[in-house]
Parts: sequence; structure tokens; C-alpha cells
Amino acid sequence: MKKQAFIIVILFITSSSLFSQGYEIEWQHCYGGSEYDKAFDMIETKAGYFIVGYTKSEDGDISFNNGDMDVWLIATDNQGNMLFERTYGGSKSDAGHRIIEAPGDYYYIIAGATSSDGDISYDPYAYNDYWIIKINSLGEIVWERILGGEGFDQVYTGTATADGGVIAYGWIGAGGGDISEYYGTFDIWMVKLNTDGAIEWDYTIGTENLDYGQAIIQTSDGGYLAGGACIIGDGGNIGCEPFNEWAEAVVIKLDSNRNIEWQQCYGGSDHDGVIGFHELDNGYIVLAYGCSDDGDLTDSGWHGECDIWVLRTDINGNIIWQKCYGGTNVEFAMAIFQDIDDNFKLFGITKSKDGDVIGNHSTSEHDNDIWILKIDPDNGDLLSQQCIGGKRNETLQSGIIKKSDFNYVIAGTTDQGPSFDVQCTPHSFIVPDVWVFEIKDTITNRVTEFSSNRKVNIYPNPAHEYVICELDPAISPQTMVCHGEISIFSTMGVKMATKIIETPKTIWDIRFLPPGAYSYRLQLSSMIFKGQLIIQ
Repeated sequence: MKKQAFIIVILFITSSSLFSQGYEIEWQHCYGGSEYDKAFDMIETKAGYFIVGYTKSEDGDISFNNGDMDVWLIATDNQGNMLFERTYGGSKSDAGHRIIEAPGDYYYIIAGATSSDGDISYDPYAYNDYWIIKINSLGEIVWERILGGEGFDQVYTGTATADGGVIAYGWIGAGGGDISEYYGTFDIWMVKLNTDGAIEWDYTIGTENLDYGQAIIQTSDGGYLAGGACIIGDGGNIGCEPFNEWAEAVVIKLDSNRNIEWQQCYGGSDHDGVIGFHELDNGYIVLAYGCSDDGDLTDSGWHGECDIWVLRTDINGNIIWQKCYGGTNVEFAMAIFQDIDDNFKLFGITKSKDGDVIGNHSTSEHDNDIWILKIDPDNGDLLSQQCIGGKRNETLQSGIIKKSDFNYVIAGTTDQGPSFDVQCTPHSFIVPDVWVFEIKDTITNRVTEFSSNRKVNIYPNPAHEYVICELDPAISPQTMVCHGEISIFSTMGVKMATKIIETPKTIWDIRFLPPGAYSYRLQLSSMIFKGQLIIQ
């Protein structure tokens, strides 16, 4: 009996540790008006944050509306206090889906969808198109471009490229115009712009059926990893074998010249799709959604409806492991990050109150909480989870910024407060407002973080062929040679290179890295030093 009681206590302690509430909200704000307002994406700026989405309001925090729905930009300081806001658009529906840092002194690219007048200088097409806007740090338009063809075209996401350009990514509904190739119905379409907004190339992925582009990154070899949800038909350039006639999670690896290196279809007998990627040293993490319980999802732990589905693959896209996370309702994940402990954090939404989901605040089965998960990189085991939200509906797109391994800033939506975690008051009951907040991890063992100007000197910066990492003599010799490691990351958070630090002054040959903006992280025992690095 004592042994049994002891086992129960151990299980209880383990369960409490795995699923305890580790994140606390540091600050939060609601922004909006009396109509529907939504955040899609967010980026860190010199002053704080830029949040981009759309608004239907013309009151509250919104100073002007061009008509119907506008792209909405919110500028805040690093505590979320609004500095200014701007709307962009015309008389029809406009929305900002992605904001990307551009080269130069604080310029940014907004990728969205648009109408045909107002802030749009020239639109040669009759239907919905890609709208790419370059703005400065004050939100003023530097240039804007309409891209697309003769059908319904929808930008979904995008990515910065190592040469200072940008790729807009989504799908097209017809050929003509800027579109070089069209296979039928809806195709995935990626288009590359230079720093001046001129088209350098475009590339189509698809078949004669329905193909939707939802995830794109530039890989460390200069190529691209492209993915989405495809109901694969005849013709075109998707040649992997689908499980059946419903949507597959499709991943295509392209080299730097857009030649297909490999492609994979993942899925089962229902709808499945890809929503994001993370590059590893020896493969990839594919962030997907799985609505199937068979095929490639066999033994995934699928719970019902649609689950968050994560696949770890080798460098050729072959599955190493795959897992589902969720409950009997619907879950989607929008972003994935890897922390210093190598575990992955997933950010998404959940409607469930069972299965893996504990602590959903929503009072209705039709409403969401924001859901944060930590999983093991070696086998995908769920290590911890937490729901954040109020009693009604909180949603999330790609608006998550990793400030450190312990702090994240999130831009989502909420439609009622104060309640539970939502302690700001939306401008209209039930109609969503933008909800921005910072969370802090209160459980993970902390390491001390320093800015780059304390005890570490990384030079020259900008660098060309080499960079020197020089440690302050105040750091003890024992610390300098114990677990010293410096890593360089791309603007998308991909680890590009790592070097072991064994002496107070280390010279690192970086000629293998393409020119661009990077960040670095140096860990010495329990201390972390972080900063920015430019390679010319």
C-alpha cells in the first residue's frame, strides 16, 4: 500500500511539473475600434514593435479608414504602449498578412491583399492580388506594388532573402500578368522582389487541382523549402504520390535556381497541410495540421477533428518521427521556435478541453484559447503545455516574437475582457480587438543574459572574411573554457553556424556565409551574450 501511494505521489508530481502554468503575462494591451480588428504578424523595431493586420473600424484607436477593410499598422514601444498607427488601402477589402524587415535604416515590407484604388498607385488586374508595401520607420509608404494575374490571387506569407530581397508566397487563381506558369484551378505561387520592388523571378508549384501555398523559408544552402496543402491532380510539377483525393501536406525543396531537389507528400485520408518550417543542422521540422488518423499519421496520437501535427525529417524530407497534439476538437499551430535547451516551443490555438489540452479558459466549444506547447526534439514527446486566454475567443496567426529563451511577445485577438488572462478591455463586446502581450517563462532554469557590450567584443562589425570573439579578462578562465559556444542565426532564426570557444580570443573564418544581417548568441557556462552582426 505504501509503495502504491508513493508511486501515485511521484506520478502526481511529474504530471504537475509537465503541465504547470509556467508563463506569466508581463504586460498587455487591447487595440481596436467598434468593428472587427485582427493582428496577423509582428516584428521588432528599434522603438518597440510593428503589428500588422487589418481593421474594419473607423473609431477607437483607428484614425482613418479608406473603406470596408484596411491594412492596419500599429507601432508600439517595448511595453506595448501605442506610438502611432496607420491604415493602408482602398475602397474594398485590404489586409496585411506578413511584415518583414528590409535592408537599410529601418525599412519594412508588408505583404498583403488589396482592392484597386486609394493607396494603390496602379492595379492592372480586376480581382484580388498580392499587394507589397515598403514602409519606413514612421509607417510612410516608400513604394508599393500590385502582383498577380487575371484570377483571384491571395498572398499568405513571405520571407526575407539573404540578398536583401523578399519573397511573397500564396496562391493564384489564373494565369497572365506577372505569372509565368499556371497549371489550373489554384496553384502555389512565389514571387521574388529586389530591394526596389522589381520582380526578379516567379515560380509556380501545382497541378490542375487545388494547391495552396502556406509556408516558405530560405534554407542555409541558398535554396528554398516550400509547402502547403494540395489536392493533387494531373499535370504540373507535383509528382509525389498522395494518400487519396483529399488535401496532402506537401513539401518541396528547391535549390537556389528553383530546381526541384526533392518533394514529399505527407498525409492520410482526410485534409492535412503544412503551416511552417524550422531548419536543423541535419534536417527539418515541419509544422503541419493533421485531420487524418491513418496514412503517415498512423501511431501519431491523433485525438480527433484536426490536431497540431509535427514531423521531424532528415535532409531529404524522410520522416524520422511524427506526433499529433490536441484534443477532440480543433487545434492549429502557427509558429515554432527552438530554445537554448534544444526543445521546441509551438504557438497555436485550441478549442479542446481534453487530450493534451489542460486549462482552456473558453466557456464555449466554438471559441479558442491560445495554446503554447514545449516538445522534445528527439522524439516529439510533449514536455509542457499552457492555455492563455479569456472566457470567450482568443486567436493567433504568426504574430510571435522571441525576445529571449524565456520571453515572447504575442499579437493575437480577443473579443471580451477582463476575464482570466485577458485583463484589458476590448473596444466592442464580442467583436475582436488586437490583443498584444508579453509572457515570461517562470519555470525554466534561468541563465544570465547580457547585451553584446558587456564583457564580450565581437568585431569587426560589419565583418567581411572573419570575425573575432574577444572576452573580457573579468570573465574567469574557468568560465571561458567551460561549454563556450558561439552561434550565428539568420533573420528567420535559422542557426547558420556554430564554433566552440576555448580561448579568450577566437578568430572565426566566415567566408562561407552570404552577406546579410545576422544575430549571434554566445554561451559561456551560465552566461549568455547576444547581439547583431552584419556580414558584407
